[in-house]
Amino acid sequence: MRHLAWAVVLLALSCNDSAAARQGNQAKHTEKPAAAASTPKVSPEGAAPSAHAYTNYFDATRSWSCLVKQVQFGPRVPGTAAHKACRRYLAAELGKSCSDVREQEFSVQLAKGSLGMANIIGRIGVEKPRRVILAAHWDSRPTADYNPPGTRDQPIPGANDGASGVAILVELARVFHDHPPAVGVDLVLFDGEDYGPGMDMMLLGSKYFAKQLPDSQAASYNYGVLLDMVGDKTLDIHPEGNSDAVADLVFASAYEISCALGYRAFKQGGGITIEDDHLPLISRGVRMYDFIDFNYPNYPGRGTSYWHTTQDTPDKCSAQSLEAVGRTLENLLLLFPHLYEPEPGKG
Repeated sequence: MRHLAWAVVLLALSCNDSAAARQGNQAKHTEKPAAAASTPKVSPEGAAPSAHAYTNYFDATRSWSCLVKQVQFGPRVPGTAAHKACRRYLAAELGKSCSDVREQEFSVQLAKGSLGMANIIGRIGVEKPRRVILAAHWDSRPTADYNPPGTRDQPIPGANDGASGVAILVELARVFHDHPPAVGVDLVLFDGEDYGPGMDMMLLGSKYFAKQLPDSQAASYNYGVLLDMVGDKTLDIHPEGNSDAVADLVFASAYEISCALGYRAFKQGGGITIEDDHLPLISRGVRMYDFIDFNYPNYPGRGTSYWHTTQDTPDKCSAQSLEAVGRTLENLLLLFPHLYEPEPGKG
């Protein structure tokens, strides 16, 4: 495959994980253990970038401020005032960097009536035919499933589960506005990812987005990255099985870039397999990879966890984690925008 001449896996820059980091994790939305994903397939081709090739445009302070601001609105549960206020804020923030911003409204039918939601979409380099899609969900869950009994009907703050990925994308919008990659970038903030309580009422925004996606636009994406739960203080992002089946080069590249930058957020072993917002896009042929740390800090039943509780607050997160993911993605798009680009004449 052409466009891999820079050694997609950057073997010369590899770093080693501890044995503990190679142990299996658990699934996110299935709420049960899942089969382990395979270690990224690597194939040395070409030479690694020199140290001076890496950039440092991502501002962790800006990104952290965006995370805190989202949480300050209150739980971003569809249908609430906090949800509406945060929607206006995020659209305005993307509007500072994206030449095209739109709010893709849709509704979901509930027993009590119709509930309005909206994906927020920002585009950079709209004239560029080949593109990369970056996504996260901006809503927060209306129920704290893993709170102590009697307090599970409370909405969660969603600092890590939602706001962290969004905060990274808002800052990356600024980075790619000021330092455009060779491809266009679509930033999509999905609504209704965490509505629930069951999977039939989750991933609502990504399902709608994928259903409305024209075939030509789906085919224009070289690859995509979904960010979910990427802000906790002890960040461990492992290979994800559904993603690995279609876009293993994305994770392999991110892993080596992260190591070269001095971070240890990405781990080669201990794979997970989950249901998340990447699946509807994978079903449309987009090579999406889900970057997610489900060890927050432990899967429910294996110790203290902040996931789907009212303890998912900014003090459990860190600007350093946002930086580790943000800088890795920055360099992934600037150095390797053409991963999985079709060969001439093949799409």
